[in-house]
Amino acid sequence: MNYLNVRLVGILRTKSGTSAKNAINAIQAAFDSGAQAVEITSNSDFWQDILKECVRKNLNIGVGSIKNQAKAKEAINLGARFLVSPGFFEDAIEVANKNNIPILPGVFTEPNFQQAIILGIADVKFFPASVVTHEELFKAIREPFRDEFDELIKIGWKIIFYTEGISDSVVLIKSPTQFYKFYLNAKDRKPDSQIVIKLPDGKSGFERLKEFSEESKTHDIRTYAVGGVNDKNMKEVLNKYGAYGVCPGSGMFNGDAILSGDCERVKADVSRHVEALNETLLSNK
Repeated sequence: MNYLNVRLVGILRTKSGTSAKNAINAIQAAFDSGAQAVEITSNSDFWQDILKECVRKNLNIGVGSIKNQAKAKEAINLGARFLVSPGFFEDAIEVANKNNIPILPGVFTEPNFQQAIILGIADVKFFPASVVTHEELFKAIREPFRDEFDELIKIGWKIIFYTEGISDSVVLIKSPTQFYKFYLNAKDRKPDSQIVIKLPDGKSGFERLKEFSEESKTHDIRTYAVGGVNDKNMKEVLNKYGAYGVCPGSGMFNGDAILSGDCERVKADVSRHVEALNETLLSNK
């Protein structure tokens, strides 16, 4: 098993217009402030240039939003230390395993978790962790799949979140993995129904995280919570809901700060999260 072996991974997705230089400086500032690992998403501008420079600096840098084999190969060839996916995509997992690179595939439903067990996955990304409503799940899925959402909408598909009374003649989507697999089948055909995002079983993300975290212990799988996780709820996510690690996004890497080159803001935000993690781990001894 290829464990990532860190408890805190910062996720950086740059805002449009952010220079590679500012992103690289922000990542360096994060490591200077105690960051253990950083994920640069592959839907960020200049992500390849950012990755290559961080590799040259020997930083523990990985690539996120990995959805297929081609992107996984590209990231590994450029020197990524680890890969992260928003869903469970077996072709990307296969590439990572062949190259002995840790990968955190995204899981949100029980079938995906069972797949992780069967394939002997070491770490999983539980995403989205903090969702409570159908609308929140809609927004969470849309974030890493904006291009796919836009493509389907452009050809006439209607994508909405679930509300009471919606017709049965719809496609129900209950996880990021399910959405992407549907997209691959739907992008080349005419729309014939609505796409409806619905929270499965009425359970919140954190409730599902707790169930998976408890089950994961019997299979030597480590669960990383992603989505709505920050320094304020980190202790609860780790202790109450049982995550092994956490992956904050904008709380550690404020998009406006990076856009403007404000590394002091990045240092302060990262330091706050590192302190929260250390305090949590110390209190558990």
